[in-house]
Amino acid sequence: MVDFMNWPLSRLAICRFSVVLALLMPAFPGASAQTNAFQREWTKFQEGDKSHPPPSGAILAIGSSSLRLWSTLQRDLAPLPMVNRAFGGSKTRDTVEAVPHLVIPYRPRVILYYCGDNDLSKPEVDPAVAVHGFKAFVAAVRQELPQVRIVYLSIKPSPSRILSWPNARKANAEIRDWSARQWGITFVDVGSPLLGADGEPDPKFFGKDRLHLSALGYEEWAKKVKPVLRRVWREANARSIGLGKGRNGPFR
Repeated sequence: MVDFMNWPLSRLAICRFSVVLALLMPAFPGASAQTNAFQREWTKFQEGDKSHPPPSGAILAIGSSSLRLWSTLQRDLAPLPMVNRAFGGSKTRDTVEAVPHLVIPYRPRVILYYCGDNDLSKPEVDPAVAVHGFKAFVAAVRQELPQVRIVYLSIKPSPSRILSWPNARKANAEIRDWSARQWGITFVDVGSPLLGADGEPDPKFFGKDRLHLSALGYEEWAKKVKPVLRRVWREANARSIGLGKGRNGPFR
């Protein structure tokens, strides 16, 4: 178990993260107006960790509400050790800002990442915003956890944001190609299974808001995600045998 509340960020770690944040954040259009609200949600996670400490070195799910609302995630992905710290409404910038609060303290071996949907909620937004945001997240995490593996779930289509789907496809393609050139980043297409024969989002995979997934939608995600996550988890564990106590912390 990780003693979350007694895990101090070293001054060097804070300094490194601050430098990365300062260099990367100006590329985003404007500051996140929801940062304070998100910080309150992060505090709730920390308070819950006091009474129910999560495991260290597990698989950490982080991102926006499509992950947060996956209520059957632990059951669907069992026996993989999952810790869900996704927070609704987040954009990629917010996940970068969350790194020292919701990622580093857990010392995950693998990160399951879904974000970018909200970045591109309006069709006029440049796909590069979501692409840059994910790259910034990777850079921030790898400052402290260079050996962590990341499984990226592609930005999904949805009936309510169909006008944004062309830009989401562009962002997905660029992230897929970039990830293929990086160590330890795996791209998973979780959008295609949600499309019907006509190439449009199938309503049965979405809830009443036509944005978030239905139970059937999450079943499709589980089919795509679990085999990949199991493979990446095995690879991470095999590597940990050789690393022992590295910068990712002790493997237990």
